[in-house]
Amino acid sequence: MIEVFLSASVPLPERNRLYFETADVFLIREAIRALVEAVLPRGRVTFGGHPAITPLMSLYARSAKLDRDRITIYQSDFFRGEMPRENNDFADIRYIERIPGGVAENLALMRERMLQSRNFDAAVLVGGMEGIKDEATMFKQLYPHAKILPLPTTGAAARMEYFEGNYPPAWENEISFASLFRRELLPNPLSE
Repeated sequence: MIEVFLSASVPLPERNRLYFETADVFLIREAIRALVEAVLPRGRVTFGGHPAITPLMSLYARSAKLDRDRITIYQSDFFRGEMPRENNDFADIRYIERIPGGVAENLALMRERMLQSRNFDAAVLVGGMEGIKDEATMFKQLYPHAKILPLPTTGAAARMEYFEGNYPPAWENEISFASLFRRELLPNPLSE
């Protein structure tokens, strides 16, 4: 079973405009749908529950009629009372205790626990803001040999990561996300 870490969000206009102005919300949604359809039948996805992404994961997982335990969500108790109701749709949701400090300290603890929870094979970066950059940096340190797929067509932080990194040129305009995930994340069925 392939273990995939998903770092994704939809940029907000009131935050850093650099992320918002390049984001493609339609392609962010399409990337999430493709991840569910292509990867979950043969793997597991772990992500930090974002209010814009959790409902999409719930919707697409229900549509695909997949086991609820193929998705693991991490949440910080710092946000208790603000979490999407779709959290209840998942069997494996892990709450990380609130610690003294603010949002940054609590998100850092949640990200640390989340990224150390499994031996991840790959990370997929979709849209996003500052959190994607933080999670990508942590992921690279913990899993230097794992594959990282920033999806530049979804814009925002994923696009920045793509252009700042050394990624295949063919990914720059890729919008066939399901094909990309099958090709880059799943074993070749002819070699099994």
